[in-house]
Amino acid sequence: MSVLNPRQQTESWPVDVLILRLIHIGVGAFWVGAVFTNVLFLQPTSAALGPEGGRFSYHLARHRHFSRVILVSAAITILAGIWLLWLTTNGFDPEQLFAPSRIGFTLGGLAAILTFAVGSRYVYPRTQRVVHIMSAVLAESRGPGPAEQAELVRIRSELIRAGWVTLVGLGLATAAMATARYWGAL
Repeated sequence: MSVLNPRQQTESWPVDVLILRLIHIGVGAFWVGAVFTNVLFLQPTSAALGPEGGRFSYHLARHRHFSRVILVSAAITILAGIWLLWLTTNGFDPEQLFAPSRIGFTLGGLAAILTFAVGSRYVYPRTQRVVHIMSAVLAESRGPGPAEQAELVRIRSELIRAGWVTLVGLGLATAAMATARYWGAL
């Protein structure tokens, strides 16, 4: 993909936009799907399994890098979206950025960026704390001590709330972008 001057029109510009759209939509679908699966299925199942659920969550985060994969997919989605918006608005020209035909993309992008901020600054560090605690517990072949257990319960509660905030944010971003073509008709 070539980096283009936003005011420059070339024959490769539509190809760049097509490739970026495919990346943005494909990786974004993974991001949204992974968050939905985590919040609606994995977290409740882990909680229902008790101590074994903790081991499952640990394996998912530590060995399968689930949290990191979600974070990277979110970053790729947002970067591709920003690049797309830059290319299609002549370098973030406010007149084009806030035009009725593009406001859905602009609002959806802002919702996605805020959701990414929640994930990267709130969810991911707590997930890594759980991995740290569970690594110590499993390395010593013991159950969590009272302080560790209390911290794990607190973090699980925080992650459930943050998961729902993330889910709502991604829902708003997806809805805004999916209906973007109709915003100009309003």
